[in-house]
This record gives sequence, C-alpha cells and structure tokens, in this order.
Amino acid sequence: MRSQDRQERPDAAVVTAARAGNRQATEQLVQDCLPLVYNIVGRALDGHSDVDDVVQETMMRVLDGLPGLRQPDRFRSWLVAITVRQIRDRWRRGRTPLTAEPLEANTHESDPRADFSDLAILRLALSGQRREAVEATRWLEEEEREVLALWWMESVGELTRGELSEACGLTPQHAAVRVQRVKERLETARTVVRAMTASPRCPDLSAVLASWDGRPSGLWRKRLARHVRDCPRCLSNSSDLIPAEGLLAGLALVPVPAGLTGLVLARVLGAAPAEATVGAGTRTVSGASRTARTIGRLAAKPVATAAAGAVTLTAAGVAWYTAAGPDEPTPRPAVAAPLSPAASSAPPSPRASASPTSTPTPTSSTSTRPPSSVPATTAGTRFTGRHALRSVDNPGDYVSQSGRLGILAPVGATSSAATRRAATFTFVPGLADPRCSSLRDATGRYLRHYAFRVRLDTDDGSAIFRKDATFCPRSGATAGSVSLESYNYPGRYLRHRDDLQLWLDPSEGTAAYRASRSFVLVAPWS
Repeated sequence: MRSQDRQERPDAAVVTAARAGNRQATEQLVQDCLPLVYNIVGRALDGHSDVDDVVQETMMRVLDGLPGLRQPDRFRSWLVAITVRQIRDRWRRGRTPLTAEPLEANTHESDPRADFSDLAILRLALSGQRREAVEATRWLEEEEREVLALWWMESVGELTRGELSEACGLTPQHAAVRVQRVKERLETARTVVRAMTASPRCPDLSAVLASWDGRPSGLWRKRLARHVRDCPRCLSNSSDLIPAEGLLAGLALVPVPAGLTGLVLARVLGAAPAEATVGAGTRTVSGASRTARTIGRLAAKPVATAAAGAVTLTAAGVAWYTAAGPDEPTPRPAVAAPLSPAASSAPPSPRASASPTSTPTPTSSTSTRPPSSVPATTAGTRFTGRHALRSVDNPGDYVSQSGRLGILAPVGATSSAATRRAATFTFVPGLADPRCSSLRDATGRYLRHYAFRVRLDTDDGSAIFRKDATFCPRSGATAGSVSLESYNYPGRYLRHRDDLQLWLDPSEGTAAYRASRSFVLVAPWS
C-alpha cells in the first residue's frame, strides 16, 4: 500500500470531468499524473537530454486522446501505456543517448543536470544502499531501464502489477518474467557498484578497469560481474546488500521541476498571457532550445477567463525553468569568484588585507616551522593554490587521509614527508561550479563525500562525482577560519566527529558543532 502522504491517484470523476472539457479538472489531472510520467520517463531515459520533451509530448497525447477514453477507471494503465510508447518512439527515431557518445565529445558539452540518477540522489538526499541502487541503474540497457522504471513505480506503490503488464502489452506471467530478469541484472549491477567503491579497491578489479572508458554499460556490467563472482574479496563486499524491493518501499518520487509543471499547464490551458510575460529577455541554456520553441507555441489555444490566473501564475515557473534549466539544484546564494575578503558583504577581518591565495609557503619540504595561517575568510571567498587545513578545536590536527578515507590527523615539524604530503591539498575551481572549490591531493584524487562519508577518489567524469567533490567556503566559527559547505547538499558541512573521521553532517546550532566544521587555511606542509 502506498503511504498516506503520497499524492492520490486521479479518480474516475476527475477523469470524466476532464474528458468533458472541464478546465479545473484538466489541471488537476495534469498535476496528479505528471509525477508518475516524469519518473517513468526519467528512469527509462536516464542521461538523455530529451526527458522533459518526452514528458511534455506524453501529456499532450494523453489530453488529446482523453475524449476517446471509454473507461475512465482504466485511465492509469492507459496513461502508462502512452508513456511507454513515447519512450519507445524516442528510441526508434534514432536519438543517440548521451551515455553512448564518445567520452571526449562530452567533456565540455554534456549537461550535468541531465542525469536522472544524479537528480534522484540529490533531490531525495539518498545515501547508503539506496544511493548505490540508484547508481546501479546506470549499468542497465535501454530496454532494461524501461522495465525497471515501471517496476520501480510498482515497488513504491504507484502502479499495480496489472497496470504494469497492461502498459507493456504483456500477460501478467510474461511481465513477471521480464521484471524478474531486470531485478537480477540490477542486483548484479549493485555488486559491481559496491566492488568499485570499496576502500581499498581490489587490485585485480583495478586491473580489469584499466581499459574502462568511464561510461557504465551493460557490456561492462557483465565483464565486471564475472570478476566479482569469481573474486572472494569483491564478493564479500556485497554480502550485506538488502533486496532492492526493501530499499524502494516508501521511497518518494523525484519531484517534478516547477518549470516543467508550468510548461505543461501552460500548453494545456493556453498561454497567451504567459508568452507575453516570458517573451522578452528569456535566456536559454544548453539543452533548452526545444523549451524555448515550446514557449513560442504556447499561444495556440485561447485562454478562458477562469484559467487566465492559473496560466499567469505558471509564467514565473516557465521563465525560471528556461533560464536555469530543468534540473537546477535547490537555489543557493550566489558565490562570487574570486573575491577578496574585503570585497565580501561581511565586515572584513583586521587581517584581511592580503589575498587568500598569497599563503606563505615553507622554504622546503623539510621546514621545521609550522605553516602560517591564511587571512580571515568570509562567505563569498574562493580559495586557490596549495593549503593545509588546521582544525579550530583540535589545533594540532589537520584534514588528512588514511588510504581513501578523510580523517583529522596530527601533523608537525617532525612528521614524515608522507604525513605532511597527506595533509596538503590544492584548491582548484569547483568541478561542479567554478565559484566554489574542489580539493585535490598530491596523487590527483579529490576530496569528496560518498554516503556522507568524506573520502578521496579519482574523478570518474560523472556529474554526481563533480558535485560530491565541490565545496563552497563559508565563514568559520572563529576569526580567520573557514567552513566548507557541500555544493549538492546545502546545509551540510565537512566536519570531524569525535573519532576524528571526516563526515558531511547537517548544520547544528551548537558551539561544539561550529568548531568541529571550522578550519584555518595555512601554508602547505609539503
């Protein structure tokens, strides 16, 4: 059974009224159905730039065909069947998925917001095995993702098995076989994800991955699964995996972007006023060209007086959607880059006369004096160059690493070269947003969070990695200190716990918490 707070399904009365042309019922029907359609299309076309276009075309076909629906009580399965046909039509038209393009061609052109798996992880704040399950969906083939999308909706209570089989044009028995195969492949993909993210990773698996191009695929899932199956070390890592059904139960749907809802409602209700409101000055971004053309077609239907208010309200959403893109993270304060502390809106520190990047550096790696601190920082400052991060409440300890895990460790003049090197990081423009920062160690790995545990990994080229490895400097608990806020989880900060492990934890109002997430940037140890 679906949870009580889950949006109710449209009943036959709403469907009947919308079929008869009632605008209020039509709007209600769209709002009720859009989350289901968006989540099915998003999961089936994960990584494809046309998700929003397919959603819009699906809803228009549903509303255009509504007068011919003879059995309103079967609306749900009819809706899903149309959605599946639109997904297959998009494949048949020969549109190449983004994941199949050469890696080099995507380096500067792919939109990091187009990956539905990333979006699910970010919007639903997934961690642990739920996050791993979502990441595992990238290793499925197109046809497998279609079935997965429907089974996912069944698992969270949005579809029945009868609706699923009817939408696919299969008997319940055949549908059960298809679902079981996809579940098995998803479980296999989960073991692959677990093995790849193990710390430390199996050396034999690393050798297998030497020729991998960084793009998840069904072919590589099979190759890696063969190794995992025959490797006791890798196989043991997945011994605690919970069946996917248990992870999906009660999981919310990925929210529909407000702008997409506005676009669909505008097309349904007619949008001459919306077009007038949005027309001038609307900026499009990569992947939004069809959105702009859609807005240009919004005046195709006359606007009834009763609907004019609703359409005008959606115009703001249309404008934001076109300017910011369909999957923009929760709006966050702009971070100007680069700014000196004196340029920040916060009062400058008495020591803020020097640039934050002009940190004095020891004369050699064998220097015996402790690093000098960087001038005080405020929100809006972006740091560059090599630094060490000294804990505010543990002054002799520094952000460092143990294998692939981030820790707080003591570093001093008598520490070994390896210890000093482990506590030195290069601040570079943020991988997900150049207004923020990413921290790279001497081996080229980046400080990032995974399931909210801070660790160091090599950039795998994925959008979620870039977001995980991006931190935005904020004012620390004391003058001259800085806190690093997560880019993709605003309100969570890099901090040390009592065991000196580094985690990404939500903000708390206590002085102890503020001190544990505050660091002083000093000259590099190595």
